[in-house]
Parts: sequence; C-alpha cells; structure tokens
Amino acid sequence: MELNPNKPTEEETEEMSDTVREAKILPLDLAMQIYPLLEDYFCGTFAKNSKGILMKMENGQIFQLKVEEVA
Repeated sequence: MELNPNKPTEEETEEMSDTVREAKILPLDLAMQIYPLLEDYFCGTFAKNSKGILMKMENGQIFQLKVEEVA
C-alpha cells in the first residue's frame, strides 16, 4: 500500500463529512455560491449586496435575488 501524506485517511474523510453536515449554511453564503453561475444563464449585470444579488437584465428589468431559509 502506497502512502500519500496529502490524501486524507478514511477516518479523516468521515470526520470532514460530519463537519460539513453539521455546519450551518447561511442564506447569503448560498446566494454567493449561485452568483458566479448567473452570467452563464442570463444576459445582464450582476452585483452582490447585503440582501443577495442585484440583477439588471439587458431588457431593463431589475431583480433582487434573495435566498431565505424556510425550514
């Protein structure tokens, strides 16, 4: 068996998985993960703000994209 010091052990992988499952995801964090994908799907300009993402579409429409936890 070849040892790779950069590869986590099975136990470390399980611990990291548990940590991710237990971590609280904030709505704004989720919106910021969506932000880079918007340019791939929509034509317009996009700006981050404290509420989420301000979307100014090429046809003049303006949207505020917000994420909120419902449960």
